[in-house]
Amino acid sequence: MRGWGVRRVVAGAVAGVVVAAGVLLGGGGTAQAASSKRVVVYYQTQYSNGSYVSPLGLTDHDTGVTDLLIGAFHLNGDGSVHLNDDPPGDPKFSQMWSDVAAMRAKGVHALGMVGGAAQGSFQRLDTQFDTYYPLLKNVVSTYHLDGLDLDVEESMSLGGVERLIDQLHTDFGSGFLVTLAPVATALSGGGNLSGFSYDQLYRDRASSIAWFNAQFYCGWGSLSSTSGYDAIVNHGVVPADKVVAGTLTNPANCGSGYVDPTTLDGTLASLAAKYPSFGGVAGWEYFNSEPGGTAAPWQWAASVSAAMNNGNSGATDLAQGKSATGSTPCNANETPAKAVNGSVSGGNSDKFCSLASPAQLTVDLGAPHALSGVEIDHAGAGGESTDWNTRAYTVQVSGDGSTWTTAAQATANTASVTSHTLSGVSARYVRLTVTTPTQTTDPATRIYELKVFG
Repeated sequence: MRGWGVRRVVAGAVAGVVVAAGVLLGGGGTAQAASSKRVVVYYQTQYSNGSYVSPLGLTDHDTGVTDLLIGAFHLNGDGSVHLNDDPPGDPKFSQMWSDVAAMRAKGVHALGMVGGAAQGSFQRLDTQFDTYYPLLKNVVSTYHLDGLDLDVEESMSLGGVERLIDQLHTDFGSGFLVTLAPVATALSGGGNLSGFSYDQLYRDRASSIAWFNAQFYCGWGSLSSTSGYDAIVNHGVVPADKVVAGTLTNPANCGSGYVDPTTLDGTLASLAAKYPSFGGVAGWEYFNSEPGGTAAPWQWAASVSAAMNNGNSGATDLAQGKSATGSTPCNANETPAKAVNGSVSGGNSDKFCSLASPAQLTVDLGAPHALSGVEIDHAGAGGESTDWNTRAYTVQVSGDGSTWTTAAQATANTASVTSHTLSGVSARYVRLTVTTPTQTTDPATRIYELKVFG
């Protein structure tokens, strides 16, 4: 359980905001780069003992953070919206919104966490949708959020949560990140706090849910071993790539379920080895995260990122958000830009698609960089049939966009995610040429993400 209500019990002297951060989107495969696992950070406490707590340490120190979840947003009975105790437009939050914008510019997704332990928001959305949904929509638009984390810790109907998810995608597009934060047992067939079946929700809306931030704490599980996560995967409904393992970052943040950093890192390393498409980890919450504590809370993200990625927490996706061009797309919603937006979980249109033969996708990194690797996320990484994974392709690099050198290639690929290590390569432009688009006669090239590391 979490939310402003819980935080006030634990640390009543702290006035703050909750943010969930950094999940790196990506699939499985061998030799993955560091950004292939989500590192999500909840950022609730913005003021500790009267001093502002900035989240910028997560990007200043290149921790591998992928998503920042900012909370907790509450829809109040009087028609107001609060971020914890104050309106999100209160001047006390001005620096936070500026810092969040700076992190977004570096490729971190900013999501708003809705609900939590303070109840009422989802009951109002369930029974008075036309009154309260516009308030939530305005928050997303005003603060340029990339998604919402729905932390439903009160009774809500299945139809109500599905209506909310559907409307968010209608208003903000298929690439808008909708995550949910159930207790871990909700995904393994056990009890939950939400009142609806998460199994049925996933069966009904799998493509609309980016991932679940499962709470393995406060009596609902533990990451002292892989057993709780294994139970979810073995339950056979929600796959590993959609399950982010949520844990406490400090024993003071709930009261039970805290796992020390050494044990946690061991569990995460085991999960990453056991499940190639392991969804990643989420930490509740940022400001006092161990092992660095309040002096260096960013160290938690760097530590878990390294644990999941063979000791490497520093790889940067140089292609994310950069200018991308390519062959004529299948439709106006599947342009080259979709392959560098940092997401593979936004539905079947969260990809570059082309019927050209051969099809090409070129990314301009903006300046020459020393490159260490390339990752390509194919159809299966986005939830489509693995029969549509790219069969044959070539990766070329260039310093000027005119003279090209082959850096990597595949002629008989079947994997959903492919990775290539580069050494001694410096380039500004990276071009992917697809010569055999699928495992069948289907002619469409489908690339969910082209990642270039340096």
